[in-house]
Amino acid sequence: MSGTTDEGEAALDELLAAIPGLAHRLSETEDTVAALVEELTDHPAGGPWLWDGLDAEAQRELWVELDAFVSWLQNRILCHHMSKDNWISPCWYRHPDAAEQLTALMVAHKASYHPKAAQATHGLVDGFQRCLWPTMDTLKQRMTFKACLSKGEHEPQYMPGVQLVAASDEFAAFLDETVPAPAESGEPGPHELADLADPETGELPTPPDPGETGHA
Repeated sequence: MSGTTDEGEAALDELLAAIPGLAHRLSETEDTVAALVEELTDHPAGGPWLWDGLDAEAQRELWVELDAFVSWLQNRILCHHMSKDNWISPCWYRHPDAAEQLTALMVAHKASYHPKAAQATHGLVDGFQRCLWPTMDTLKQRMTFKACLSKGEHEPQYMPGVQLVAASDEFAAFLDETVPAPAESGEPGPHELADLADPETGELPTPPDPGETGHA
């Protein structure tokens, strides 16, 4: 009997020892679910950092947040480098490509320093090695701020490059040839979609809710 009792006590001790770990995993799951609910209910489609998907008020708030992050990044870390090649120019916000990349970097930084992280991880190192330095190297290789930093003022792009137009006639014709729309679907074909698309963003209007198109 004593052997059975010892085995039962050992099993109980094992279960009791596992409780803290299970409680921690439950807490992490609750945090994840809460974050998902917030993401799905409080943020627009594409997330709160998709510039083209934000209204004017949300864009202004994001600009203010990004400005604070970029200033912190330059003053806290980058300005201590002797070479200007990895510095951020004061006119960074006039460089659309840089603004997009710095937005992504800010989001990665926020994720690395997640306020609800309960245990030490490699996330902070990853934030530097996988996000910060590769982003700065990319800006350096493309000489995004080189002319501005050299002149001490904003230097507009000498050549903006090829500008594409979404839903062009040529693209619509290609789409007709390769992926024709079902004839009886009642949906607009590629040419009609090209007429409906926003010429700047290529976005299509939101289709009406089928429940709102019924008979009164």
